[in-house]
Formats: sequence, structure tokens, C-alpha cells
Amino acid sequence: MKKIIICAAFSLALVAPAAAGNATLKKDGKSYSLACNNSGCFLSEKISFLKSGPKKRLGPGGADNFKTWKAKLKSQGYS
Repeated sequence: MKKIIICAAFSLALVAPAAAGNATLKKDGKSYSLACNNSGCFLSEKISFLKSGPKKRLGPGGADNFKTWKAKLKSQGYS
């Protein structure tokens, strides 16, 4: 029983930092998706509910970089 609890806690510890942040931003009538995880921050245009355009890599990922990119994009006119 103790092994199961340790394995479950370890699994959650590995998965939790992977999701740094996601946001939908709008500019000029178009919707854009800002997605950050441990592999990087990406910006892509949302074409429809299930489709998005090509991803543009903005830089390194992480929760701090997500907040930085979101603030920077908002200052550039995204809402």
C-alpha cells in the first residue's frame, strides 16, 4: 500500500509542472492561442474550434515565461 501511495505522488509530481499555461487572445478580429509548457511557449492562430494554424515558437516554456509572454502580447494590442 505504501508503494502505491509513493508511486501516485511521484506520478503527480512529474505531470504537474508540464502545464505552465494556456490563453486565448484576440487581435484584429482573429483569435490566437498562447500555449506554454516545459518544451516552450507557442503562439498559433485559431481557425476553428478544432483547427489551428501553424505554431510559432516564442521562446522557452514555464509558468514565469507564460506570464511574461501574456503581458508582452497584451501590450502589443492583443486582448
